[in-house]
Amino acid sequence: MKQKWQCAVDKAINLTKQERNKLERKFIVKYIDILKTSKEQLANFDMFLIHTKIPNQLLESFIRCKYIGIRAHNTDYVSSDLAHKQEIVIQGIPQVGENAVAEHTFSLIFAVTKQLFLSNQNIREGKWREGLGPNVELRGKNLGVIGYGKIGNVVALIGQSLGMNVLIASSRSSSKDGQLTIDEVLQQSDIVTLHASTKNNKETMINRKQFELMKNGAILINTARGSLLDYNDLEEALQSGKLMGAGLDVYPEEPNSKRKLYELPNVICTPHLAFYTNETISKMNQHLLDQAIDYFNNLDDIR
Repeated sequence: MKQKWQCAVDKAINLTKQERNKLERKFIVKYIDILKTSKEQLANFDMFLIHTKIPNQLLESFIRCKYIGIRAHNTDYVSSDLAHKQEIVIQGIPQVGENAVAEHTFSLIFAVTKQLFLSNQNIREGKWREGLGPNVELRGKNLGVIGYGKIGNVVALIGQSLGMNVLIASSRSSSKDGQLTIDEVLQQSDIVTLHASTKNNKETMINRKQFELMKNGAILINTARGSLLDYNDLEEALQSGKLMGAGLDVYPEEPNSKRKLYELPNVICTPHLAFYTNETISKMNQHLLDQAIDYFNNLDDIR
């Protein structure tokens, strides 16, 4: 009988009992806090399932590791160059959760346009409408969707159902199939929501130059990548009154370092949980486990 592979599961991945049983039929599994586990212990695992960014100095200790499964669509949780050097296979999961992220996008839009945070804060403090201006209606407003994959498509459909005029840009400079350029969308939109991917997860798409193109009093939403925005320039645009508000679910540093931006009254922040629903987590875990099991089944066939 072949010896079972040693598997480490990041504590950030909460598996159900059924999911644990599925994994434990194939592997000897330990559930660990990877960042607090000694390098000597990490050196004993054949595979890791993670949802935590792994520093290079820890990755270097994965001397026995053959496979890292990442519970995310992007794989920037580990250095691909270092993993390749160590002959470790890295695998993310297919993009899921488009409905969850689209719904969360509109939660942020409603929170900003209806001043929900300040309104709730006033009531909690025994106040009424102090400091509140009129709310904004969405019907008839221009909704700019930058990035027209699965998530952008669902966002556009929701916007249309609310009577919004949806403007779409999926590339930086070219118009196609009735779509606009990013600059054109920025110039014409009352609300801009980002759903673009980046080639290296470090490309900044929106900075001071782009903020200057936007309408006065526009709103910006980012549930895609923290790297898409220059957050210092966003803070400046909000404090100057160029933008009415912003809704953010992703950040340049996660977990967050403290920024004055996050304390502004016209900013709504959530801790990267747009995807975080029971339905989406179940789908993500299923892909994560199935891919890992398939990979090691193939290894078993040749060892």
